[in-house]
Amino acid sequence: MTHTRPLRSLALVLVITLVASAFGQGAPSPRALEGLDARAAVELANTWKGNGVTAFATPEAVQFAFPNGAEVSVPMPDDVMFVSVAPYLQRTHPCATHYLSGCQGELVGVPVHVQAILADGTVLIDEVMPTMANGFIDLWLPRDQAIDLHLSLDGAAVVGRLTTFADSRTCITDLQLTAAR
Repeated sequence: MTHTRPLRSLALVLVITLVASAFGQGAPSPRALEGLDARAAVELANTWKGNGVTAFATPEAVQFAFPNGAEVSVPMPDDVMFVSVAPYLQRTHPCATHYLSGCQGELVGVPVHVQAILADGTVLIDEVMPTMANGFIDLWLPRDQAIDLHLSLDGAAVVGRLTTFADSRTCITDLQLTAAR
């Protein structure tokens, strides 16, 4: 019987460790960003919305500020740029820098047909993409380009031009879907 107490204690420590590990997994922390590229950092930032972390994307990097004062910058790739687009029907907000931790679009979880086309006619994207929980569609587009963006949803459509230069916006919120006439 004396041997069962140490085993029970060991089992209890193991259970506590596993539970703490399970609850800590995915919790916002600078360590969670270690080794991540920009795409993975954006995906993680989208899951952290509402958890006290400020995250925003510039053409150069995904920036994170944690409640404890820690800051992390994950550099963007040299060949592509992150742009987040929130098409809308009735309400939007003015924006230039996409705050993954704060920006909220009107249309959540709706399938939008997205076409991204270069000036020479090269089609970069031609697919139906659902808006995320934040109402945005995240796009990774080639740098240093002017791109025509065609969006359509249930008979409503909009065409706009965005750019992927060093001074370009990462948040596109001015594309209002309107019914075809």
